[in-house]
Amino acid sequence: MFKQLLRNQRKEHGQSLVEVALFLPIFIIILAGLVEVSNLVVTQNRVSNAARVGARFAANGGDDAGMDIAVLNSITQTLNTDEDRWDVWAIRGAIAADGNSFDEWSFTHVYGISNTVQSATLDESAIQSQVLGELQKDQTGATSIANAGDLRIAGAYVIHDVDSILGLDAIPALAQVNSISDMNVMRITGVKLEPTNGCDAFPIAVHEAIRSVTPVGQGSNPFPAPGDFSNQSPTPLPNYTDFLNHVPDVPLADAKEGYIYKVQNGFGSGNFGWLVWNTLISPSAATLADSLAWPGDSANYTPLPGGKFAGYQEPGDPTDRELNVGDWVAGSTGSINSNGARNVLNGHITADRQLRLIVWDTTNGQTGVNGWYKVAGFAIFRLHGYSLDQSQGSWILAEFIRWDDSCGQTLP
Repeated sequence: MFKQLLRNQRKEHGQSLVEVALFLPIFIIILAGLVEVSNLVVTQNRVSNAARVGARFAANGGDDAGMDIAVLNSITQTLNTDEDRWDVWAIRGAIAADGNSFDEWSFTHVYGISNTVQSATLDESAIQSQVLGELQKDQTGATSIANAGDLRIAGAYVIHDVDSILGLDAIPALAQVNSISDMNVMRITGVKLEPTNGCDAFPIAVHEAIRSVTPVGQGSNPFPAPGDFSNQSPTPLPNYTDFLNHVPDVPLADAKEGYIYKVQNGFGSGNFGWLVWNTLISPSAATLADSLAWPGDSANYTPLPGGKFAGYQEPGDPTDRELNVGDWVAGSTGSINSNGARNVLNGHITADRQLRLIVWDTTNGQTGVNGWYKVAGFAIFRLHGYSLDQSQGSWILAEFIRWDDSCGQTLP
């Protein structure tokens, strides 16, 4: 009896081993497949975001030559940036008044070497038709050809070949699955202002003598170490190596798209200052947070209690409400370590917003709330970090995008 029971147990144990041996490879394949699919879904979201960032960059006036930097900076912390795995095109166009054709169209390859799988079968005419079809739809999804009439558009088409976990990209028949693409097109609704018109701006003024950062721990203006990003919540934090187009220790006058500047708060050479748009309103952290919030209030003249308003008015000249080169702007409080200011700055960083900032060349010799900055020009920046910790020095970390002479320029 005992021997028979032992033989039965051995048979059952052997059968279990056979079942495990048969099932385990299938289980591993299923598990790896789930990981592969998850990787593709996550990467699709990142590629979609890259296309959206590129489109926003172009719609805000960015040149084709800088779109690749905008796209790559949006994914450099999560995906490799090898040019043999990426292809990026800049899209620009103007639709005819009848809404059924393009008066202007350009589809410009700005990054990559056309090595991605999908680039081999890319059909520009099909993309053009797709763009037109999307723009002809109304908010309900119904086609309305007139809806697209006279629109100006800018966008990005992005392809990325994913590094396959299972090595599917090495199999020609399956490589297409691991080649991900997305397109994002935005309508350009703004009209370029005449050079004599005033500018809208955000309440930050940077000195014309600022210089781009050097590597962490090197030079007189090094890139912030991770522990220096006081009060900043968006993660992951930026690294010096994230910015592929950056060149260290370059003056602002020679800046190109993608150069990074860390600017200390103050009224001295190479500093930045917080601003208040008019001296009718007492500067405070709350006022500054309101002016920093998107889309800004430098041109908001809605009456406030006491005959006040939020918009710009030149100190000492109540008749001047246009922010131009040569005007003066009042400084705000130097201490703004508030939840409101941090939340607004974090929102700009998360949204990858491009902000028009003032570039100043001189002050009135005063500091704090009595100090004024003289406007020397305007430039577009993107915020990547900051510290409002007054004990360690308040600073902002900003990426130069371009000079802006679309408004605020004085006549010769």
